[in-house]
Amino acid sequence: MVIKETDFILESVSDSKMFDLQLLRTIRPKGGEERQEFKVAGYGLRLDTAMQWIIQHRINVKHGDEALTMKEYLQEYKQIFEEIKKLCLTN
Repeated sequence: MVIKETDFILESVSDSKMFDLQLLRTIRPKGGEERQEFKVAGYGLRLDTAMQWIIQHRINVKHGDEALTMKEYLQEYKQIFEEIKKLCLTN
């Protein structure tokens, strides 16, 4: 089974509760054009762990090298978690 959204792919590992995770990354090759590509972020992850990676990736993409306070980070984390939860409940 594969779960796919715009910025991640979760592929279930046969006969287990684990998932392999791919995240959408920006590739900037020397002398080439920038492109978006899915890259493996983790193998054999539990669903809750994969969700944490996805949320962290979305925060990194949004804020880049910007500094956040712990309060800002946790608010952002909670907001993204709620967005993902809504996706699950509305379908």
